[in-house]
Amino acid sequence: MWRCFPPSRLQCGGRCIFRDKGRIPWKEGVTITLRKKLILAFTVLIVLLGSWIGYFSYQDAKNIVYANKKSEMADTINRIDIDINTWVLQIVRLAENTSQNQAVLELLEDGGVTALQRNYIDEWFHNFAQVFVAVSDIHIIDSDGGIRYSYVPFEGYVDEGRLDACTQAAAARPDRETWLGIGRPLCRESGEDVVTMVRAFNPGQAERSDGILVIELNPDVFSSLLLSNHSMFPNQYTLIVDRNGDIISTNKKVEHTWLNEIENMFGKGIRKFELHWEGKDYYVCGQYNGVTGWKTFSIVSLNDFFPQASELRRAVFTMVAAAVLLAAVVILLISYTFTRPIGRLMTAMKEIEKGDFKIQVVNKSRDEIGRLTQSFNFMVSKIDQLVKEVYQEKIAQKNAELEALQAQINPHFLYNTLDSINWMLMDIGADDISDVVVSLGDILKYSIHGKDVLVLLDEEIQYIESYLCIQKNRLEERLKTSIDIQDKARACMVPKLILQPMVENAILHGVEPMKEGGEVCITARLEQDDLFVTIEDNGPGMDQEELKRCRAAVYCETGTTDSIGMRNVHRRLRLHFGERYGMTIESGPRGGTAVVLRMPGNRRWREQEQDLNGHSDCG
Repeated sequence: MWRCFPPSRLQCGGRCIFRDKGRIPWKEGVTITLRKKLILAFTVLIVLLGSWIGYFSYQDAKNIVYANKKSEMADTINRIDIDINTWVLQIVRLAENTSQNQAVLELLEDGGVTALQRNYIDEWFHNFAQVFVAVSDIHIIDSDGGIRYSYVPFEGYVDEGRLDACTQAAAARPDRETWLGIGRPLCRESGEDVVTMVRAFNPGQAERSDGILVIELNPDVFSSLLLSNHSMFPNQYTLIVDRNGDIISTNKKVEHTWLNEIENMFGKGIRKFELHWEGKDYYVCGQYNGVTGWKTFSIVSLNDFFPQASELRRAVFTMVAAAVLLAAVVILLISYTFTRPIGRLMTAMKEIEKGDFKIQVVNKSRDEIGRLTQSFNFMVSKIDQLVKEVYQEKIAQKNAELEALQAQINPHFLYNTLDSINWMLMDIGADDISDVVVSLGDILKYSIHGKDVLVLLDEEIQYIESYLCIQKNRLEERLKTSIDIQDKARACMVPKLILQPMVENAILHGVEPMKEGGEVCITARLEQDDLFVTIEDNGPGMDQEELKRCRAAVYCETGTTDSIGMRNVHRRLRLHFGERYGMTIESGPRGGTAVVLRMPGNRRWREQEQDLNGHSDCG
């Protein structure tokens, strides 16, 4: 709601200095600008998104590498198992051919061999040893446990425990070869352990075998044959374990306790698993060989799975940091583009707070901010125009007040003169003329005394009664009046001098045209929260065309001079109380005319009257 201020609050040139209580109470303290908020919000968002994308990209790459490495380990184990079967098949064929060799069978039957037989058997096994270089020694043992032949010259020493193990193994499985795993050589007191295979001669054709073929293999050479042709990780452990849990071949030495932990997991049917040992995580892949009963294990530290992980992390971090930095620069530029016009608007608003209403913000954009700037410029121009109008209105009001003060001299002089005439008329007994003079004096007194905008309806009725007294002396018996005011309605507040134009109109157009005269009735009543004051005459009234013209003259801004008083009353009511209040006119041919004034009837207008009276200098 716009409020006017005294001229002392206005400056020339259309500028206005607002009261301190009208300023916006900005909260003191640290404030974050919109630009900083945009930069902070978008930077945090980019950092979070970049970190999220970088982290999951690294994890996906790591999982892919791990899956490939695990698959590669499984393929390596499969190839090793195939090589085991290949070399074992060669040894089995050697054993089968040897069991059918006539010279070997004669050796077992005769108990001794000739030099020629010895050379033939040596040549036989030598050819095989040339093909299978892992062969360390070959023995032929008769049914009584005697050593009939050794590929390496026999020195007379026999490991009885190893011999019993070979005999028992052949007896337990006479129809096929048996692998005893790693152990001491059969006929050498010193030397490294060997891997031993045992096969009985003439299986299934007699109650006991004719003899036993024992082939001993060098574990190191055997390991090189099985493991050297396969790609390995830098720190990969690959080992072959026999049925007893002893390591047959390995590329690196392994602690026995560690091997027990691995075999326990493998014994539970788990072929691929992760193992935590001495602060490190390992991945174990195992496979069982059904021909030999051996188990092949491949063990790799998880850290060795992806040695380039640290480099990948650095690369991802560098890319994320570069992306965030680039995004921050872009966000900085975008936020500057967005907030620059808002900053110009804020600067212009600060100038307006200082009273400069001539400022205009440069606007080159056509987006929402551009439209806002355009509306701001229009609003400032409109405010500047209104301030100028208010200033000019205040000047005119002060001039009018000055003229009114000067004009009060004549009414006061006339009122004093009428008072003197009244005393003179009373002295000579002219009471009728004295009543008219008294009524005229009351009218002048009511008009020139007081600056109240709103008055009691009772005071307005007293003024009308004085006015009707003068009109009755003029029209005599032709004018009849009737005033009916509810007691509650008399305490309502109404605009001053609101009824006189209506009463004057009723007498002028309703009573005077009639030869026999007429009657003017004034009633006031309260309905709900509204006050209705009716001024009605029983004059000739108006037809529809005349009523239409009369209403147009009263309700429109422009009209004939005959209806200016009624139009002013209607406008005053609407300005004081709002659009729902004002004047209504009803009339018909030979039906008289009724004018109804609608005003608020509650007591809250007393407080408004006090407020208006306290700020009457504002107009």
